[in-house]
Amino acid sequence: MASFFASQAYDAPAALIWSVLTDFPSWPKWFPNMETLQLEDGHVPGPGAELVALADHQSRWSKWRIVDWRDAELLTCAFGGTNSPLGDQVQNAYLKFGLLDEPEGSTLDVEIGAEGSGVISDFLVGTTLGLSARRMLPKLVDAFTDHVIERVSEMP
Repeated sequence: MASFFASQAYDAPAALIWSVLTDFPSWPKWFPNMETLQLEDGHVPGPGAELVALADHQSRWSKWRIVDWRDAELLTCAFGGTNSPLGDQVQNAYLKFGLLDEPEGSTLDVEIGAEGSGVISDFLVGTTLGLSARRMLPKLVDAFTDHVIERVSEMP
């Protein structure tokens, strides 16, 4: 399985970063190429909840299921399907956000991984994900950081 990582330190407690991270309707403000993110069928955020992400042109969608949720510590979403090109080549994929609470603040680790449904598919998925993730992850972390700063500045 191909996987890629990014990390960012914050001068804020993990609980604050977690509250911004788990505000799913705000994801399009910082997650690249996402127009909306909604909880499916009235689910509440937590293990088993399903999320539907619509791309910026609304014709592309992907589904994700929250498979691990530990407050202010870990959020892991597993890929559930898409209508995007090469989507049928993906066997497994995940998006993981880990938070480490530290005395001076916290650190957010972001990991994305995927594997294909066969040798050729695995190569294609790994190559495509690798090229995309190397460009996307730093932008995602920077945009999330900007969003955290914006949210904190709005607090009383």
